[in-house]
Amino acid sequence: MDLNEIEFKILKENFDEDLIKSVDSDNLNRILKYLENNNIDYGKDLILCCLNLFLMPYEDFVKRFERLKETLGKDYADRLGEDISLIEIMYSD
Repeated sequence: MDLNEIEFKILKENFDEDLIKSVDSDNLNRILKYLENNNIDYGKDLILCCLNLFLMPYEDFVKRFERLKETLGKDYADRLGEDISLIEIMYSD
């Protein structure tokens, strides 16, 4: 996953450098691929606002995202695209 200069600047403004360095690129890429397979084409936007979600182990992320999909209904991709703050549902247990 490559970020352009502006996206990287936003990432650095939003998150601590140690947090950014703690990202496992293999895990991140697996999650991005999973999101693509679930019609989420704004994975970069999610990274820029919710980087800590990408620190979750892949299996945990998938479990939580599946619960999010269930909560939002079949138009989950559109609803999430319109209101990215809905991703916060994934933080609830």
